[in-house]
Amino acid sequence: MSVGDRIEGKSSALVLNDLQVAIISGSPLASSDPDALSRMNAAVDRCAEALDAARRTDVLVVHVRVAFSPGYQEANPHSPMMRFMREKGVLIEGHAGTAFDPRVAPRPGEIVVTKHTVSAFAGTPLDQILRARGVGTIVVGGLVTHYAVDGSARDAHDRGYRVMVLKDGCASATPARHDASLANLAFLAEVVMTRDFVSRVNAPSSLGA
Repeated sequence: MSVGDRIEGKSSALVLNDLQVAIISGSPLASSDPDALSRMNAAVDRCAEALDAARRTDVLVVHVRVAFSPGYQEANPHSPMMRFMREKGVLIEGHAGTAFDPRVAPRPGEIVVTKHTVSAFAGTPLDQILRARGVGTIVVGGLVTHYAVDGSARDAHDRGYRVMVLKDGCASATPARHDASLANLAFLAEVVMTRDFVSRVNAPSSLGA
């Protein structure tokens, strides 16, 4: 690994998407497939490792959550996915399912962005927050790969950011959806393993440092 491969913490942000109880387990949004649950939880564990590395360095941490007011006024009425959520009554603001998984819960002072869409950027102040802090590189992880992670990574790409996606720090209900999404994102972003992110953000800033 060369010095040029280093991820500069002060100009980078770790954006973790939708690591919430309702999406991981215990609700109609969570898969009943034990293999899918295992993959989801493994991805959360990798996100926790990335989060720990970000907290030990200068990387800005952003937690993204999805939640709706009662009645789902913010939800797209034409979206089959959001109609499903409305029918099941999940991800309503204030309900237990909207809480972050304890492994990746925000600490006081960390940025939390609430969205009502797939992308973390749509209808939120995320872009303004990142630009105000001089962020040029965004590292994306979370759930699920082919919705929130894919949507946020594409949106970041189109806004001119350098984008990295944590390959093992995201998951879908099926491996096929996960793999297909990452294969397409590889043309827009750098797809890396969490351990690579950790090593690169902790790398010395110059030879001999």
